[in-house]
Amino acid sequence: MFKNLLFVAKKDFYYSLKEKTLLVWLFIMPIVFFGFIGSTTGGFAGNNSNTVVNIALWENNVDDVKNIELAKQIVYRLTQEKFNVVVFNNVNDKKDKKFHFKDYTRRLWLPENIQTKLDNDEQIEIIYASKASGVMQDRDRFSIEKALYQTLGDVLVLKKLKTNLKSSSFETINKFKKNINVKVSSAGEKLDIPSGFNQAVPGILVMFIMMIALSSGALSLFLERQSGVLKRLAATPLTRQEIILGKWLGKWFITILQLVYGMIIGWLLFKIHWGSHILAIVMIMLIWAAFNSALAVLLGSIAQSEGQVSAVATISSLLLAALGGCWWPIEITPEWMQILANYLPTGWVMDALHKLMYFGGQIQDVAFHIVALIVVSFIGIKMAFSWFKFS
Repeated sequence: MFKNLLFVAKKDFYYSLKEKTLLVWLFIMPIVFFGFIGSTTGGFAGNNSNTVVNIALWENNVDDVKNIELAKQIVYRLTQEKFNVVVFNNVNDKKDKKFHFKDYTRRLWLPENIQTKLDNDEQIEIIYASKASGVMQDRDRFSIEKALYQTLGDVLVLKKLKTNLKSSSFETINKFKKNINVKVSSAGEKLDIPSGFNQAVPGILVMFIMMIALSSGALSLFLERQSGVLKRLAATPLTRQEIILGKWLGKWFITILQLVYGMIIGWLLFKIHWGSHILAIVMIMLIWAAFNSALAVLLGSIAQSEGQVSAVATISSLLLAALGGCWWPIEITPEWMQILANYLPTGWVMDALHKLMYFGGQIQDVAFHIVALIVVSFIGIKMAFSWFKFS
């Protein structure tokens, strides 16, 4: 039986590789998607509080000493909040710099006569503009407001001490011993949510394994049904079980080729470190490939047209990839998406990969994921056997 099964699988595998479109999606498109998705999602996680970002600050009244010193203190406080502040005004904006004020993605405007307005208890409007979005935008806004309130507190301390506003006074305040100390201790291991290529390469690889299996694998089986190839195959001494398992194994070989190629390209071109549990990762991905190969046989058996195969394969692959965390870290999505991902096979795979690759998890931490994938794979194969058609 095994000899016949392997014969069918090898023929199906070699026949599939003759399709030029499949070769493009196997070897070219993964690199394109890895590069594009990885480069555009580099800041999705946005959870590194030590990241230093550039911010351009425009100051007015450079001839007013008080305004200058107050602006310097604001710059100091912004620097304490992990900003690299580049100061612009009517004088130095004309100098040759790498970027002009308008070219920065984060810009802060200090109003004219800021010190006078502060002394007269007038409302001060400080304008901030940013091209950041999501978590990074919230982080920037919080840090800027914190820096400005700290500066306001510094000014109030100076007024209480009845000290003239000058740089040395601010420097003295900056050296004050803090009366309130916050003791910080770890409540657990910090989890750095993967972003950029660390998220894109495993995620897109999971999506491509599904897409290749459901599109190319299911379509080739449907065409064999339509052309009568499966009928002729049924007339041979091969049993129905050998044909079905052989077709499933042939689709599995294709997805394994995609898996091996994607992991090697991720390692060589995009510097992905697959972690110390690479054998467990490979096992999970092999089970994932086996599951999708079973779905390919099932879809190829029940589809009524090529358009139906393409529509089901495309829609289901993209939808499950998006909801399961293949396109972006599921950890940054709304709570309802994180809950939904727990019920999706793509969510199980991505959660297992994140645990093993980035969150310091052990094999026992992904035992449920492995068992769940094995169960749905057997269910998929069982359904493929039940619904398989020769014509």
